[in-house]
Amino acid sequence: MPQISSRIILTMLFIALSAALYSQEISKAFVADQPMDSTGKGKLFITVDNLSFFKDSEYKSEYVDGLTLTGLWLRPKLLYYPDNKLRLELGAQVLAYNGYEKYKLYPWFSALYMPVKGLSFRMGNLNQDLNHGLAEPMQYSEVFLKEKPEAGVQAKFANHWLKTDVWIDWQKMIFAGDPYREEFVFGTAAEFTLFEKEGKKLTFPLAFNGLHEGGEIDTSPDPAQTHVVVSEGIRYEYQSESPLIKSGRLEGSFLQSVYPMQETGLPGNSGYAFFIQTAMNTDYGTFGTSYWQSRNFFTPLGMPLFQNGIIGSSITLKNNYLFIFSYRYNRKIFDQSKFGFTSDLFYNPSLNKLSTSAGLYLMVNLSFLCLKKAN
Repeated sequence: MPQISSRIILTMLFIALSAALYSQEISKAFVADQPMDSTGKGKLFITVDNLSFFKDSEYKSEYVDGLTLTGLWLRPKLLYYPDNKLRLELGAQVLAYNGYEKYKLYPWFSALYMPVKGLSFRMGNLNQDLNHGLAEPMQYSEVFLKEKPEAGVQAKFANHWLKTDVWIDWQKMIFAGDPYREEFVFGTAAEFTLFEKEGKKLTFPLAFNGLHEGGEIDTSPDPAQTHVVVSEGIRYEYQSESPLIKSGRLEGSFLQSVYPMQETGLPGNSGYAFFIQTAMNTDYGTFGTSYWQSRNFFTPLGMPLFQNGIIGSSITLKNNYLFIFSYRYNRKIFDQSKFGFTSDLFYNPSLNKLSTSAGLYLMVNLSFLCLKKAN
């Protein structure tokens, strides 16, 4: 394992002593999955999920361009319960941008089976709420605003000491002789509770995800290749009786990435990073700061600012340093419907550049019972 530099140690102490702030928390407005109805047998629901968004990112980087995304996605669907433990979903999702004539239409089908409390299996379109709990360097939450819904298989489990989310998002399927490679994203996010008492909680978060491209039956001349990122850390959370600070969190993570040789300008095929995050939750929102340091780190799934290189460019950062300051605000409108605001500042001391990102989100989830089978 690489040695931790004195800069990392000093920064860790500074953040730990300076208060509980947090950065890169996925906005809690990004929740679009209806909870399972344990008494739903014979019921048919009409649901409408809608996310309206405006996000402006002004990146000052050697190889990352800024982007403004403004528009909405709309997901009407039917939910039918043939049994209390089984739910079938059928519908579609439309993604449209303001001022852009083209729109994207995707089918939606999902089967959700919950054999026992806390355990669920899903086939078809997946539940990607809160970005599966992955940090931005591992998987960029902006895919929620740009990409088609995830589809494949997923299993989730939760009890008093363990929470897990395991999934495969099959992005491109192939048949024999197809001229392109199959593609799928895979991941696991787990959280083990080590201690919990009197409003204090210590957990061990462990996550990995990756992208595989390649297959045995295609005719593409490109070789099969895989990207993998692993993250392990420690997280401390607490509840406060202070009239101002309601709760807080301190977390440190170590990440390792593996990628194909010569895909970017980075030497070798692996890198690592340290990510220190803290949080302070108040009645006025969540304030945050964090510190990122990486060396030859790269994954095409993560937020570009955290990477040390990018596909298609020879420009690289052997060491990437970021100080991040954030603000999150979420206000509940009614059940499963929220208004959210996010703001982030990214300062790179090596380049002496400041990048910014801000967004407005309105998530509205509606559900109507239209049929109930008589007993």
